[in-house]
Amino acid sequence: MKVLILNPPGKTGYVKEGRCEQKLSSWQYVMVPISLPYIAAVLRESGFEVKIIDAVAEDTPIDILKDHVISFEPDLTIVNTSTPTFREDMLVVDVLKKISKSFFAAIGVHVTVLPDESMEKSKLDFIVRGEPEISCLKLAEALKSKENVNHVKGISYKKDGKIINNPDRPLIEDLDSLPFPARDLLKNEKYTMPIYNRPYTLLVPSRGCPSSCIYCTANVYYGKKCRERSCKNIVDEIEEILNVHKISDITMWSDTFTLKKNFVIEICDEIKRRGLKFNWMCNSRVNTIDPEMLKRMKDAGCSIISYGVESGVKEILDNAKKGINIKQIEDAIKWTNDAGIESIAHVIFGLPGETKETVEKTIDFIKKINPTYAQFYCATPFHGTEFYEIAKKNNWLTTEDWDEFEINNPIIKTDKMSIEDLHTAKIKAYKAFYLRPGYAFSTIKRIKSIKDLIRAGKQGMSFIREWVIESD
Repeated sequence: MKVLILNPPGKTGYVKEGRCEQKLSSWQYVMVPISLPYIAAVLRESGFEVKIIDAVAEDTPIDILKDHVISFEPDLTIVNTSTPTFREDMLVVDVLKKISKSFFAAIGVHVTVLPDESMEKSKLDFIVRGEPEISCLKLAEALKSKENVNHVKGISYKKDGKIINNPDRPLIEDLDSLPFPARDLLKNEKYTMPIYNRPYTLLVPSRGCPSSCIYCTANVYYGKKCRERSCKNIVDEIEEILNVHKISDITMWSDTFTLKKNFVIEICDEIKRRGLKFNWMCNSRVNTIDPEMLKRMKDAGCSIISYGVESGVKEILDNAKKGINIKQIEDAIKWTNDAGIESIAHVIFGLPGETKETVEKTIDFIKKINPTYAQFYCATPFHGTEFYEIAKKNNWLTTEDWDEFEINNPIIKTDKMSIEDLHTAKIKAYKAFYLRPGYAFSTIKRIKSIKDLIRAGKQGMSFIREWVIESD
């Protein structure tokens, strides 16, 4: 049996991986949809013939995609989708259904949270809810054996005109039991690491997030319990990435890689023990790191840490249930910079309590703490989050059009902030942070080679085009 795993094409390139749903941006960042090679590896291990087409990274137009599908003749097609791309993705499904006898199933946070609506608004045969690997395998096995799918946990489907939601599938407790992602089925050179724009890949050390941030869908998809892989399993995969796939830039793709200090230190020590040389970055919370951990991370090759700062105002952090305070943000950025690791601060404008005054305070705060980079977003109330319920209750939503649910696109208005105010806040923040004379000087200081110069030039031009010229 043949299975096609598809990241559909669209008019605008999108990052679509778990909770991360956004347009490709001035960071020149093409994210590996790591769920796809994970699913492929699980299926291939069980004897299925598998093909991955990432039409976003490969920039594959629909006519060429049709040719690929006709040539491969899949029996099951697994479609990667997200909230802002759902409509376009389902148009692709409509086209492919006319030329293929394949069953079509979709994965992603959006269909997990809204299975009934997603089935009603598409021609999908199945929806795979939540953590996708085992549910996709069991669905493929049932279809191959021509069995009734009513026993397959974690899927939704139609029967006699009625939508059936089978019971949820328990989360995978032993992540070591999963084979390493089938990166040989990807065009790895198409995926570029943020900032450095070199080929890179994602590695998933853990899944699940115990935090309760009101705007995030992380625990909707992978649960609130943090499940870690073993240190040996993680570093074995690193060796495969370096030696087999010849990729030397890696993102540790955990919601909070630094959640447990001993876990991080054990991995860093094992990387050093094996003498592995590569650059890596990770996501962190400002309240889970300290100077000792940062030193060990730097010694093991960590080059960038990405922090969810969200706001420079305590009341907004509290309203968002972020679970951090201002001093922790200040300390984290300072300690990271002092350790020689570049820092990224992510900021969200429009969370409950936001005003024009708090926007100004946050912009000033971000300039004061001086991370290496900053990204600014608009608060987006995705389905399945507490923020969606708050926005709905207070009539803040200006649209229910899923196409508009994207973190660079303001879609809420409050009694203090209009859509225009939020758009202006984001543009102003980018200009205020990146157009400082001191920032330009610090960028020049970081240039060590011709490659660095070319990279900085490309990013600078992309930034000016997207945030300076097009925003005016």
